[in-house]
Amino acid sequence: MKRSITRREFLKDSAAGSLSLAALGCSSLSPGVSQQSRDQQRVGDYRVYFGDLHNHNSVGYAQGSLARTFEIAREHLDFFAFTPHGYWHDIGHYENNIENKWFNGFEVTKKRWPEVVAIVRKHDKPGTFVPITGFEWHSTSLGDYHILYPYVDGEYVRFDDLRQFQQFAKQRRAILIPHHPSNRLGHRGTNLKWLDPEVSPVIEIFSEWGNAEHDRAPSPYVRHTEGGRWTQNTLQHFLAEDYRLGVVASTDDHLGYPGGYREGLAAVLATELTREAIFDAIRNRRTYAVSGDRISLDFRLNGHLMGQEVPYTRRRELAVNVTGWDQIDRVEIIKNNRVLHRDFPMDRVPTARSWNKPVILRFEHGWGPWPALDMTRICDWDIHITLKNGVLEDVQTCFQSGPLDENRRDKIVERSDRHLRLQSFTALRQQFEDYSTKAVVLKVKGGPDTQVTVSLKAPTRVSLSQTFKQLAKSNEMLFTGDFPKESAMLHRIVFHDHYQTSYEVSDVDEGKDVNWYYLRVVQANEQFAWSSPIWVESNTNQEKSSRYTNGRLPLRSHPQSLRL
Repeated sequence: MKRSITRREFLKDSAAGSLSLAALGCSSLSPGVSQQSRDQQRVGDYRVYFGDLHNHNSVGYAQGSLARTFEIAREHLDFFAFTPHGYWHDIGHYENNIENKWFNGFEVTKKRWPEVVAIVRKHDKPGTFVPITGFEWHSTSLGDYHILYPYVDGEYVRFDDLRQFQQFAKQRRAILIPHHPSNRLGHRGTNLKWLDPEVSPVIEIFSEWGNAEHDRAPSPYVRHTEGGRWTQNTLQHFLAEDYRLGVVASTDDHLGYPGGYREGLAAVLATELTREAIFDAIRNRRTYAVSGDRISLDFRLNGHLMGQEVPYTRRRELAVNVTGWDQIDRVEIIKNNRVLHRDFPMDRVPTARSWNKPVILRFEHGWGPWPALDMTRICDWDIHITLKNGVLEDVQTCFQSGPLDENRRDKIVERSDRHLRLQSFTALRQQFEDYSTKAVVLKVKGGPDTQVTVSLKAPTRVSLSQTFKQLAKSNEMLFTGDFPKESAMLHRIVFHDHYQTSYEVSDVDEGKDVNWYYLRVVQANEQFAWSSPIWVESNTNQEKSSRYTNGRLPLRSHPQSLRL
């Protein structure tokens, strides 16, 4: 059986001509194609790498094997932190003794910690895939954190005091990331009065919990017991309180599926794909968050990248460059939590010249029987996508975490510049946000006469052919049989006019207060991206602020002196 092709293998090896596609049953790719894919992942002197920094499996109290988790991660992520459930210092006694679920999980993590370290060491391949050692620390009163070690042999430890945990992390140059921050204080919501920015430079604002940007943002907190989002524990409130935090997203997935689509990914701007470069990016807040699609985002103020603090300047030139994987509804520059400027790429009218740039083509599969019919079978898909008079330039997979299956895999098993073979499986169970579908998105250089043919070898032999001219007007469905059999869809193509935007906006401010700016991207398919903020110091108080010394928050009072 042909082995699958990982994302990094294609981006790295094909440019050098070292990837033997012939051995995989594929024709060769032209150097220009692969180089274009690589260039799209650049922001200035940095490359953009995508990963998951917060994920769970059966080591702890979640599901899915340890080996499967790392196999999935290396297939489609650049970096990955497995963060088993480690400790809960102020856990209570709850209904039906459910606290035993956590206690038992912590013991599993303690017992199997050597396996965790060993599998991180096994998969550590700088330049190809960077696994990161870490674990999660719970707190009812202070909020949850996960620790990330800058070396493979991270320790498993238990602390009852957050200050001691922070000191431990500081001594080891580790990073602590607060996550699902928007729970109510005292109900596992993040208490930033305890923040030590030296070890916590970023915060996780999106995961399977939902979106913590503000309390009325899309993707609310609805999948857990602890209520919804508390206004005072959202990103915008923290920024208004002068906390200077970069942003990331990660899945917090409990089915052992790193990088599950729609659950969140972290993007870092790093010089290379190494553990050192990734940690340097996080410490310096050269990070951004995406919900699912790997949106390319470049946001600068007077040339300064996201995450930086800028001395006062009256005139600010804000530069935006965004490339999405679907039609972009809007791109918003946020200043002090208000929209300063909106750009609407979706309103542009394509012309004949639009065919000169690649188009986006999404194939989505997995619609199945209505859940009320209680038909939760797994459908196995063998999908062949062939292009005529067109060239495949890049691919993004959109695989969600469910259904959990130890033996099946979603992956690209063949790829050339005109052909893609996809192995996948879907079911209407263990779904995330009621989506049973998965997808693959192609970036194709073609024209109105380019033809795409989707041929299924499984679950049944059926095919669908459309020209790009047809797909520019309407999507089209593919049915595997009569109702209630599974179905799929070729979406309408998305022109470059609609998935890419680049512009500059000027802002003038007299600088009476510190200003912060960040970028928010909203795609038509409800996938999002958020940049880390850029701060501009006030004109009246540049050398120091009420909260910061040299850009760092001072440590607050001892935890016992705080009232929650």
